[in-house]
Amino acid sequence: MKSAFPNIPVIVYEGPASRNPLAFKHYNAGEIVAGKTMREHLRFAVVYWHTFRGTGSDPFGAGTMQRPWDDGSNSVKNARNRVRVAFEFIQKLGAPYYAWHDRDVAPEGKSLKETNKNLTPSPRS
Repeated sequence: MKSAFPNIPVIVYEGPASRNPLAFKHYNAGEIVAGKTMREHLRFAVVYWHTFRGTGSDPFGAGTMQRPWDDGSNSVKNARNRVRVAFEFIQKLGAPYYAWHDRDVAPEGKSLKETNKNLTPSPRS
């Protein structure tokens, strides 16, 4: 499948002197602090709704999020594409956890039966 972020490598620790805007400057996952690694102390998670579904709007203005991989439809195909992109992002960021709501990952159907079908994993051909 096509990468959503083809020019962005896995984000790594480069230290405070790094000029790379996509590098960790202070978070070094393997560094020991008070007997535990930073990874153990700081259990980062990507929240699916805020990162991949929210619009970026607030009380002062309209949403500003631009997601070229999202076709704007309420289709299962588009929902699967969003999830694919989300996991690519999570992997490149190195976040060990993620959080979501069922309504975030699958579109609501026109009936309860269709909604349940959208939430049920199906074999892909």
